[in-house]
Amino acid sequence: MATIREVRINAAQGIVVQGWRSTEDGLFLRARGQPEEVRLVCVCGRSHWIVREQFTVGSASFILTCHTCGTRGSFLMEGVTLPAP
Repeated sequence: MATIREVRINAAQGIVVQGWRSTEDGLFLRARGQPEEVRLVCVCGRSHWIVREQFTVGSASFILTCHTCGTRGSFLMEGVTLPAP
C-alpha cells in the first residue's frame, strides 16, 4: 500500500485546491503542483472536516472547519465551476 502524504493545516497556507474528496480516512486534496493527493490534517491531529465551497464572481473558495476542534481554514480553488442548478 502506498504511503499517504499528510499536510498539516498550519503548514498548508498558499495551497490552491484543484479537487477534493472526503472518505472515512479523512479529507484528501488535489493541489496545484503536487503529483499526488495529500491528506489534510488539523492541528489536533484529526483529518475530518466540514467542507464548504463558496463561489463568487471570478473566484471560488474552499472553506473548512475541523469536525473535532473547530479549527478553520480556507483555500483558493482553481479549475472549478459553479454546479448547475
